[in-house]
Amino acid sequence: MRDELPSSGAHYRESAIVNLDDSIGPGTHWVAYRKCGKRVIYFDSFGDLQPPRDLVDYLKVPEVMYNHQRYQDFDTHWCGHLCLKFLSGAI
Repeated sequence: MRDELPSSGAHYRESAIVNLDDSIGPGTHWVAYRKCGKRVIYFDSFGDLQPPRDLVDYLKVPEVMYNHQRYQDFDTHWCGHLCLKFLSGAI
């Protein structure tokens, strides 16, 4: 859950799948990111959505690139699977 990200910030090289809900919630939507140095690629299967501010603050980079293509509709539940595909390089 995104409210449980460490306050120390992200490592130089890091990848993760994060739920956008708070830790007390049931979970809403899974997103992923890949970080290498100051380069971050954020993946949201709904497409064309920038990362939330608290995630950007955690990543500690001036700019985050993100996907513009939609991979799932809002009424489907494939976001976790699609995040795995993104991190494995299949998307």
